[in-house]
Amino acid sequence: MNKSPGRSAHLRRVVPLAALAAVACAATTSAARSAPSTTLCVGTKVGCFSTVQAAVNAAQNGDTIEIGPGTFEGGITIDKSVQLVGASAAATVVRGGGPVITIGELLGPTQPTVAISRVTITGGLNDSEGVAAGGGVAIPFAGFGVQGATVTISDSIITRNRATPRTLIPPGPFCGSKPCAVAWGGGIDSSGVLTLTNTLVTDNVAGSTRTDGSDATIAEGGGVRNHAGGTLTLRSSVVSGNRAATTAPNGRFAYGGGIRDDGILAIADSVIDGNSAAVSSSAPSSFPFDIEQEADAGGIFSNGSATIARTTISGNSVSSSNVSGDAQAVAGGIDADFLLLVESSVDHNSVTASVPASSGFLAGAVFGGVKVGGDVTIRKGRIVGNTLSAVSAGGGANAAGAGIANLSGRLTLERTLVTGNRGTASGLGGLALGGGILNIDFGGGPPQLTVADSVVTANALTGSPGITPHGGGIFSADIFTGDPVPFTLTDTVLAGNTPDQCVGC
Repeated sequence: MNKSPGRSAHLRRVVPLAALAAVACAATTSAARSAPSTTLCVGTKVGCFSTVQAAVNAAQNGDTIEIGPGTFEGGITIDKSVQLVGASAAATVVRGGGPVITIGELLGPTQPTVAISRVTITGGLNDSEGVAAGGGVAIPFAGFGVQGATVTISDSIITRNRATPRTLIPPGPFCGSKPCAVAWGGGIDSSGVLTLTNTLVTDNVAGSTRTDGSDATIAEGGGVRNHAGGTLTLRSSVVSGNRAATTAPNGRFAYGGGIRDDGILAIADSVIDGNSAAVSSSAPSSFPFDIEQEADAGGIFSNGSATIARTTISGNSVSSSNVSGDAQAVAGGIDADFLLLVESSVDHNSVTASVPASSGFLAGAVFGGVKVGGDVTIRKGRIVGNTLSAVSAGGGANAAGAGIANLSGRLTLERTLVTGNRGTASGLGGLALGGGILNIDFGGGPPQLTVADSVVTANALTGSPGITPHGGGIFSADIFTGDPVPFTLTDTVLAGNTPDQCVGC
């Protein structure tokens, strides 16, 4: 049968192929540039997708996905620049998966920009082998020198998610000389640029819950884990009731019950409260100096750069117990090396360490409110009501720095109240030092401390028989020789501390 030539055949006859290709390319580029963003929907309405993942798969960069009321299946991967908008955090729930939502691609060359608002992200369980990162939200590592995904989460709730690894990784480059397993970010694990606005991160767990153990040897960031190269910003948000914990037989370390940060951290007008870092272990001690187990920072642990303004860090706790060796518990509120803390309160955080009465091991509960080791400025702050308790009925007990501890760092306090902090050491021997402020050389060279226009009062230290407290207000001396460590004290009230005002003044 003869066919008459169509329009395309005619074009092929009269237009050179190269010119035709150029026209087609230009038309395609123009269409892509002018294509408007669209809005897709998820829910029960006619024409809507039944799952969030199906909507993400159909979306293009720049699209908005509206998620209606209801509970929707998690285990979602987002690799496009889209917006997810729920009806409200109370009405729209994304549940399950491990993580519930993954944004970006591990070692991906390009990463999306994603906004999530008005949803609850819950019920995630990441139990990957060896390393479990992100129970609720995971923003993977994009590669060295590659920016991770940019993510904004607003008006949302990330709650009751968990990261807990299965099995141990053998000794090697990742673990060192001993097998290990890692739990990162019970609520969120991020190697990208993450901003939380008006968002609650609550009741998430990295590692062990109070009733269920974990294979993890180390747990970091019960609420949020921000990795090196990442940026974490909190605005008008709450990080509360989260837990980083490990338990015997594998458990050894836990850092950052609320937040564990190795990148850039900025917090404003927020609350970090009721979080916990806990270790319950059977780890033999290694003498003379190796730390084989430790719980550190109930509220915030930052190895990066942190700026905190108009924020409350309150009621966080650190606990450590060990049946086979020493127990070390550190920094109830904040452990930071590079920190600017402005118009904020670090109050009523607690640190507890204990060992069996018959063991003869050392219990160290140290640095109740703030521990610093680098450049730190606290301006218009409140360091109030933080507590230390070290108990070793058959061995040594150390309690040091109930309010603030400066360990070979450069600490400046301006117009700051340090009051009502308390440390107790109960053992056959040990230390009780620095009820308000501890300022010592911790192996990094002489510390630098400046206290100006501040008040240090009503702080207290107590010790069982055999432990003599020193420096109820300020301890700034060599802990072995008692030689003063110089510091600057100007226009500051130092009074009403127990058993004394100052050692080293």
